[in-house]
Amino acid sequence: MPRVELISDVFHYYYTALALHGQRFLGHYITGPSLTCDEEWLGRLGGPFDRLWRERRLEGLPPQKVRRTWMPELVRRAIPRIGGTHERANYLHNDLFARRAAMMMGECDVLHFVHSVGWQAARKAKRAGAKVVCDMREEHPRFQERILSEEARHLGIPFNVPGASFRHRVLEEIELADYIVCPSRYAKRTFVDQGIPADRLVVCPYGVDPAVFDAAARPVDGKTFRVLFLGHVCMRKGIHYLLEGFRQADLPDARLILAGPVDSAFRGVLDRYRGLFEETGPLQRSQVRDRYLDADVFVMPSLADSYGLVVSEAMSTGLPVIVSENTGMADVITDGREGFVVPIRNSAAIAEKLTFLYEHRDRGASMGAAGVATARSLDWNNYQAVCADFYQTLFRDAAIKAPPERSNPASPAIRG
Repeated sequence: MPRVELISDVFHYYYTALALHGQRFLGHYITGPSLTCDEEWLGRLGGPFDRLWRERRLEGLPPQKVRRTWMPELVRRAIPRIGGTHERANYLHNDLFARRAAMMMGECDVLHFVHSVGWQAARKAKRAGAKVVCDMREEHPRFQERILSEEARHLGIPFNVPGASFRHRVLEEIELADYIVCPSRYAKRTFVDQGIPADRLVVCPYGVDPAVFDAAARPVDGKTFRVLFLGHVCMRKGIHYLLEGFRQADLPDARLILAGPVDSAFRGVLDRYRGLFEETGPLQRSQVRDRYLDADVFVMPSLADSYGLVVSEAMSTGLPVIVSENTGMADVITDGREGFVVPIRNSAAIAEKLTFLYEHRDRGASMGAAGVATARSLDWNNYQAVCADFYQTLFRDAAIKAPPERSNPASPAIRG
């Protein structure tokens, strides 16, 4: 039976591990802090263990298949507290995780890793003759650098590309990879534009948990119109275009809520719109669903966002959405059905769509209902099916040729 070693410091790749285990392909899942199914007693101790059990529970995976390294995340959390930058913290985390994962991995036919933590293991796998799959959570690094640097110059703010200190490692990972997994067709295009052959690129869209983000009854006061952004409040998310669009719309009894941590480098831009929005700061995971249910529309006007898990979560709770064309979820939204897709850097288009939804609350409700159906077809079961299909095709072909891009037939994930 072919064997796949999976390396990820991002929890939702647990579903990749489930897909591989279900096909009997999983060698080991090498990950960060989490609790296996035989460690429920730790969750009863409370404190951080309770949160781990609720949010990073590896249910359904045999404990002997799981190998964890805790130190990298502890280092990443500690560095800012002693005066270090987040860039430095991420660099040390990624370097330490990559080295530990390479030591912990076993023999395999395929190494599958999430970008920025797999370069050491990829070198090791290539020397052993194994195939390498790099799972890219973002657009091509050169695309990101170009568009974000342009935007910083336009805004007149200092800007350092996030991840610049380990960008050379990511480029090495891309070079070493036999296959590159992207979460959307939009993200895939950024790699094709950089000269990566299309037959090395596989689209596997992320999922949502409809049991957690369900379309429960939302409070309606019949008057206040609530516009929500949830995520990292930063330039990359195009927040300044949302702020300008909200100001242009000038809607009576409307509120704009920015929920999430604020990038300190972006604070000066936010200050230009002081009084126009409400800021919540970071949210606990348990608070996220209530924020969706308390809103009338969700807006994600990103300049570069390879997928946008929060968009699928918002849709799952019954919210109409407005997303930019550079948000991967734009792949699965039919303009005017689940919400609207607008060009990047276009405040006027955002203002127009906000005004429409403000004036046609019934249409917003019907878009929200359509969004629920679309989001449910994009659950984590669909993600696992696409992942399993890729590996079945890969191992069925003796020459391990590139599989066709495909998805669950019930899913709109890779239409057209």
